[in-house]
Amino acid sequence: MCGSDQHYYHNARMGNFVLKSPFALGHEMSGDISECGAEVQGLAPGDRVVIDPALTCGQCPACRSGRANLCHKVRFMGSASHDPHLDGGYRESFVVEARRCVPVPGDTPHDLLCVTEPLSVAVHAVERAGPVLGRDVVIAGAGTIGALIAAVVRAAGAARVCVSDPSAFRRETALRMGATDVMDPVAGDLVPVIDARGGAFDIAFEASGHPAAFLDMVRMTRRGGRAVLVGMIPSQSCEVPFNQMTAREIDLISTFRQNGVFERSARMLVDGMIDPGPILTARFPLADVLEAFRASFRTEQHIKVLLTGGAGPGARRDAKGDRPGDRHPA
Repeated sequence: MCGSDQHYYHNARMGNFVLKSPFALGHEMSGDISECGAEVQGLAPGDRVVIDPALTCGQCPACRSGRANLCHKVRFMGSASHDPHLDGGYRESFVVEARRCVPVPGDTPHDLLCVTEPLSVAVHAVERAGPVLGRDVVIAGAGTIGALIAAVVRAAGAARVCVSDPSAFRRETALRMGATDVMDPVAGDLVPVIDARGGAFDIAFEASGHPAAFLDMVRMTRRGGRAVLVGMIPSQSCEVPFNQMTAREIDLISTFRQNGVFERSARMLVDGMIDPGPILTARFPLADVLEAFRASFRTEQHIKVLLTGGAGPGARRDAKGDRPGDRHPA
């Protein structure tokens, strides 16, 4: 389950993407192929795949310029970004185009594979930020994306990785994901805390979607540094400190979904380069989706809640009790 699913469920919108008709949520998906069309090549029944939710046109100016994540005609599963909306993966079985499917070793746990899409968002954000080797990095927000960014920048050689989040549970999880330091943004002024812990940061990521966190991010970025906007902040409620950013020549970079790193992200999980285990806090059968949503809103207990296919009611288990071989029919 993604934070965007929570927004659709609770508010019938996610940022500027407004729900116009009912559809199935879910864009973080893996499955086992049950049938293939006659002309499908390279895939077969029984194959385990991770599913790219974005199907781009390949013809628009964005696609032709190498920025397919900005495709004008993208068909994104489980999103209200276009009308009519395209059903997502909250279904026991469904039909998808073969080119959405990335085959993986058959013994790869679905619990790992379902993290491919959010990991690809984190990888793309880090690539947009530029080289992180030896750099000091701060991340505002220790949800799924923030925690995965922490893991990615550590794997890429960042020197200092600090994560800011008001939740003690999430700060502890960030440390388990690779952060070297954590801060509580509501405990007081962050500036003296930052000064006492090594000074401002070369690169700051805003991954919480909160306006106050955006302001903190700018304050935590050193002169000549780079601020990367990952979270979707309500535009009507956010002050932008243009003068501060101009006087300190801070580069503001935005990032959206992922661009060309989906398969690589799957390999990072399969090869064990990134371990998402600390953020996988519970799993529910699809029949208990409402209970799963309620759990996902308990942010002091959960970060990433998983939905599984092929299990009956009452089959909920904590993530640490997962059966890796559970099948998720695609």
